[in-house]
Amino acid sequence: MSTRKLATTAGWLVAVTACSVASLTAWLLVTSPTTVALAVQAGDSQPLAQLALHALYQVLGLLVRYL
Repeated sequence: MSTRKLATTAGWLVAVTACSVASLTAWLLVTSPTTVALAVQAGDSQPLAQLALHALYQVLGLLVRYL
């Protein structure tokens, strides 16, 4: 694999990850704004991580049922 293809693949991977994190953050702000606000105010990332992982688990469950 050439360096150009490797760099392109890494760039796309970073872009997809950034878009996923941004959309997940927006979804959490819409679905549970109080929890997000309290977590940001306290500087605690554990509630946000739990919400994010729970949302990802639900999405994967829906995808598995769809397939």
